[in-house]
Amino acid sequence: MKIVRMDHDRNGDSHFSEHVWALNEADFTPPSPAGYATTPQLAANSVLMMHHPAGYVDDWHTAPCIVLGTVLRGQVRIQTSDLNTRVLQPGDQFLACDLEGKGHRMFEVNDDPYDLALIVLESPPPAKAFAQRRNTS
Repeated sequence: MKIVRMDHDRNGDSHFSEHVWALNEADFTPPSPAGYATTPQLAANSVLMMHHPAGYVDDWHTAPCIVLGTVLRGQVRIQTSDLNTRVLQPGDQFLACDLEGKGHRMFEVNDDPYDLALIVLESPPPAKAFAQRRNTS
């Protein structure tokens, strides 16, 4: 499973990086069949669902806290301050860690609404939560 991450650098610019969750054999819901795997567990504070109506633009902002998001419906375009853009589809995940600086903006695609599931994390996932980092150039 891949995840797109947004971070800020020392100059306040935000950037994307792409990662793949580390999956390990697990027995979270025993008895689990062979091949069942999970990511490491992450501590969370709260969960919320968010609806963005057609035409809505979530203009430049930093993440209010570390947020793990999943697109539930529609498509969302996310742009970082370096003007790099990603379009996320239902099922795609993002991790907003750009808590300072210029931030990012989000807007719908094709004048359609989109829905997100957001999990407020206590801290960013540790490096071991990711199997690999993919180059985004």
